[in-house]
Amino acid sequence: MKHLHPVILFILVSITTNQAQTGFIPLSIDHAIFKAEKNKVYLEIYLSFNESHLQYIDQDQQYMAEYMATAQILQGDSLLFQDVDKRKSQLDSMNEISAYRKFLNIFGFIIDDGSYSAKITVQDLHSPRKGEYIFDFEARPFPEQELMISDIELCSHISADTAKGDFQKNSFLVIPNPGSIFSVNIPVVYYYAELYNLKMTTGDPGQYKLRTSIRDLEGNSVKEYPEKIIKKPGETAVLVGGHNIVTLLSSTYFFNIEIEDLDSREITRTSKRFTFFKPETEEGRPGDSLYAADKETVSIAEYLQYGEEELLTQFEKTRYISTKKERDIFKNLNLDGKRVFLARFWKKFDPTPATEVNEFKQNYTELINFAETNFSSMNKKGWETDRGRVLLSYGSPDEIERFYMAIDMKPHEIWHYHELEGGVLFVFADLSGFGDFELLHSTYSKELYQPDWERLVRRTQGGFDYER
Repeated sequence: MKHLHPVILFILVSITTNQAQTGFIPLSIDHAIFKAEKNKVYLEIYLSFNESHLQYIDQDQQYMAEYMATAQILQGDSLLFQDVDKRKSQLDSMNEISAYRKFLNIFGFIIDDGSYSAKITVQDLHSPRKGEYIFDFEARPFPEQELMISDIELCSHISADTAKGDFQKNSFLVIPNPGSIFSVNIPVVYYYAELYNLKMTTGDPGQYKLRTSIRDLEGNSVKEYPEKIIKKPGETAVLVGGHNIVTLLSSTYFFNIEIEDLDSREITRTSKRFTFFKPETEEGRPGDSLYAADKETVSIAEYLQYGEEELLTQFEKTRYISTKKERDIFKNLNLDGKRVFLARFWKKFDPTPATEVNEFKQNYTELINFAETNFSSMNKKGWETDRGRVLLSYGSPDEIERFYMAIDMKPHEIWHYHELEGGVLFVFADLSGFGDFELLHSTYSKELYQPDWERLVRRTQGGFDYER
């Protein structure tokens, strides 16, 4: 394979996007702020997106894609800075494209402290495909006398490297992870940060103490790493390291750095949010047991009115949140056993077990009713459709784009979940014309990945559909 410039990362497909359109390119964006000259800061913006979202063209027995990435810094409606980066990729075969390969760009700006917005766009130069991401940020100053630490740049790789290039700084090759998503394939959280205004004494530079830790979103300690005592290299220092997190549960966490100057006794801290995703087998999921509700007494009063068929129907609707083990147990129970099982099954999901209302079950039931009303087709009940399954599995989407009236495309929808694996999408389309929207593509790691889904919804001028 011959790539002329882009850095390709083998990382989980992740999406964070504020605006989308048909043929859009989902972008993952991150940024970090470092100290520059007096009263100014250095802003780095990291961009990645999936290689498969570009249009490759056949050129002299090779395949080429080109794109233009643009970063703009704004205050209000005023454009202050802009940087444009055009890049290309050449492949010997389209088989070289995979779901895990990403292009990576970095932009740098020296700016005054203050409040700003950044707008990042990617334009495919061989098709109308485009991606856009907008975020607000605060560029805080770094006082000259106060012990301060920069933002943390979370990375997929760091190694010693004195060569010059976009991703080399302070004698290290630093490859950012813009999605801040790690997995069993990327089990090490590498970090880069800079430390400023260490106190120096004559004849003895002194030492500082480095502490790193991981905490959950509630601030509870998950992992405390051994502290290190480090000799001061000068008034500034580069902080680099990495921790293997493969034993963590799938969740979102904060990576924390704390520095103590052992001479001045000043302390400075900073943190960075990240997500760890680890596929789990059904048997390994918590709460699989029939008596998962700690064997407490549960009321079966609401289930006494139901016979065998009604109970089977009720439990069938939990297929997206129950495990195979639970389904196998349920079908072999007698009538009373099924009533007890259902009561215990819902009890384990109850976020407020001391109250009479099970908010989880209530919400799940509302989603089923919504699916029945809005997604039912000629052949399927609403909760049995692909849209119903996704709704019941992952909850209501944060954003839905509907494309029903396009002359050249079949009706389709794009659902966005901003918090799932750092941001994912689901594409559904009514291919048959009978109102059953099939799942054609998703960037969630557990779902169907079919990045060329647009060919399936296209119509020819003669009214015939393209072949599937």
